[in-house]
Amino acid sequence: MQRCLPLLLVLLPVISGCVWGPGIGVDGFGGGARRKVSLQTVENRLFPHRPGLEYELTQRLKEEIAGDRRLVLSEGGADVRLKVALVRFSEPNLVEDLQTGAPAEILLRATAQVEAAGDAFPGGLVKRKVTVSTSYAPGLGDSRREGLDRLWRDLAREILDVAADEEWSSP
Repeated sequence: MQRCLPLLLVLLPVISGCVWGPGIGVDGFGGGARRKVSLQTVENRLFPHRPGLEYELTQRLKEEIAGDRRLVLSEGGADVRLKVALVRFSEPNLVEDLQTGAPAEILLRATAQVEAAGDAFPGGLVKRKVTVSTSYAPGLGDSRREGLDRLWRDLAREILDVAADEEWSSP
């Protein structure tokens, strides 16, 4: 046993390097610090106006930031000031039931204008439009609420990629 102990001490770093991978820090991104993000309530620029959707997206953005290992929500002293405007939302029928004429599948599509400001970005500002879509099928038990939850999740993740994307922030 005493002869095996030195061998184990030599192999332990090698084994742990294979298991965890090279350069992986405690946060999973090379040990780098998480970006502090300030977020205002999403602006609703929809026409025709669809009140309340901006609050759903704002809440989902906060939830996604809380679960994102690259970012942390900050009230002051943020690395990135994130400004989001909901500029397009549509909900057309994709498929109708041939017998009843009721919608069988409905498309949800949303577009947001995203501005990420901070010293890390070239020129101090990055502007992007992001669009996502999903659908729901009431006849199959999929509710509008579930469809909207998927839409806001996917849109929030695309928006957070703007704030966290290291490639965009490199000079």
